Amino acid sequence: MLLPLTPAASDLKHQLTQQRNWQDTYRQLLLAARQQPPLDPTACNEQHRVDGCEAKVWLQVSNANGQLNFTFASESRMVYALTYAALLPLQGQPPSFATNFDIQDWLQQCNLSHQLAPSRSNGLYQIIRRAQQLAQAFS
Repeated sequence: MLLPLTPAASDLKHQLTQQRNWQDTYRQLLLAARQQPPLDPTACNEQHRVDGCEAKVWLQVSNANGQLNFTFASESRMVYALTYAALLPLQGQPPSFATNFDIQDWLQQCNLSHQLAPSRSNGLYQIIRRAQQLAQAFS
């Protein structure tokens, strides 16, 4: 049985689905992503780099008492914001939730997936795949 969404994920979904157009959604997403503390710059190295993205992305996960914490950084504000939206439902959840969560469906529910160019979509799914691999390591 999957756990319910965290209040933060539910709030973000509500905020994004209430926007009138893609520009407003984009603006709201960028504002919301400011809440996420970025990855420590010293961790922006090859060990944490996500392959397959046009913009450089680094991703790290920690597990404290069975709850995952994803931290990340990107050269691109938009990629950072999309990563924030994609991974927010996984924050504070157990590894089994993260590995089984349907992030593609989540992005559709947030009205994000249909607005992504193919290259950005492919890069985002590489980030998601890597996040779920890292979560699996804690299972």
